[in-house]
Amino acid sequence: MSMEETGFGFDDVSVEMQDFEVVKTGKFDRSWKVGPGGSMVQIPLVHHGRIYFGSCNHNLYSLDAGTGKEMWRFRTSGVIFNSSPALSNGIVYIGSYDHNLYAVDPDSGKMLWKFQTSDKIVSSPFVSNGIVYIGSGDNFLYAVDARSGSLIWKFRTFDKITSTPTVYGDKVFVGSFDQNLYCLDAFTGKLNWKFGTNGEVHILNQLLVHNGVVYFGSFDNNLYAVDIDKGKKLWNFSMGKYGNFMSPVLERDILYQSSRDGTLYAIGLDGREMWRFRKNEMLAVPLIFNNRIYVGCDDFNLYCLDMNGVEKWKFQTQGIVWKRPVAYEGSIYFTSWDCNVYAMGLKDRSLRWKFRCDGSPAYIPPPHESFEVRIKLPGIAADEEKRRGYALDAISEGQAAGAYKSRITYQSSTRYAARGKYQKDSDEEAF
Repeated sequence: MSMEETGFGFDDVSVEMQDFEVVKTGKFDRSWKVGPGGSMVQIPLVHHGRIYFGSCNHNLYSLDAGTGKEMWRFRTSGVIFNSSPALSNGIVYIGSYDHNLYAVDPDSGKMLWKFQTSDKIVSSPFVSNGIVYIGSGDNFLYAVDARSGSLIWKFRTFDKITSTPTVYGDKVFVGSFDQNLYCLDAFTGKLNWKFGTNGEVHILNQLLVHNGVVYFGSFDNNLYAVDIDKGKKLWNFSMGKYGNFMSPVLERDILYQSSRDGTLYAIGLDGREMWRFRKNEMLAVPLIFNNRIYVGCDDFNLYCLDMNGVEKWKFQTQGIVWKRPVAYEGSIYFTSWDCNVYAMGLKDRSLRWKFRCDGSPAYIPPPHESFEVRIKLPGIAADEEKRRGYALDAISEGQAAGAYKSRITYQSSTRYAARGKYQKDSDEEAF
């Protein structure tokens, strides 16, 4: 099996866990290096027969949900990556790498207002009580008037905010790269408490808050359950090797949590594992609908599982499927890095339509470049045990002194990056 075929997981050779370890060597900064192109990392917004989504080609799109026909597009001045659109009171909101939060008319695609921050916006907006909450790479969480775009308050953390803020009652929760989850007063921005982890808190979906508990992942490889009033840890669940950047989905008192090493876990509300579904590449936030689990993967597939984690079918695209799909009127909608939005019938799994965004697939760095794998071998010097970079090359049987009978391969770049197919030079390319 070639390195291209293995993706960023291990090959089909069985490896004992005690023979290697994954070590975090730097801060996760993959989001800031994404280039332009037609690719999408979006949770589509479907409302009143329309579907809205942003693309790395700088555009916010509106399509007819039934036919896939383009209704309009609104162009920003930067890549739209991870910031999924939100709609409230007849306005669509989305963030862009051009530092701006935009408010757009959903019928005409005309800009109503924009609010400028001082750095890229990766965070998705959250709208509640007439306020839009958005994080920025300038370290601030902003609360902006949803009608006028005027600033109400801002709160500064000690590093970038890429997480999606979430409002629950009179509280707003947001994670920061400074390794903390913050709980603020939603109306004043005053700090209620902060909870520290040992890794970046980079939550791409809305946080799960249930029965007085907030659940979230950290790049320290843990899922945390924290009391929302006191900010005290109730439990943590250790998972994965490459950090976690999601909050779980709750269904029938079971938490469904994906990790960046390619595992979907089913976890009880007491923090105990019930089952796991394993792939060789990173899994996304799942959608649970009609007793089925739909989850995208970096191996280019959308998977359908039953409620026990058994695979029922998969649908293959030509790019990574990173974001949670959306179910609407008998169809499931999802975006892919291959520049297409897909609409698929839920009953017959037929492709109803797909819409391709302008531009070729964008460049994105390898998913695990801030980690390295260290091989533990007896009698080998420490500097010979380490294999840095995007690929861990073969370790010969002679070096292993009989400890290994087979070749071990590790690759942290995705298949398209390894093939060099989707490279782009800079953010200055026009579409």
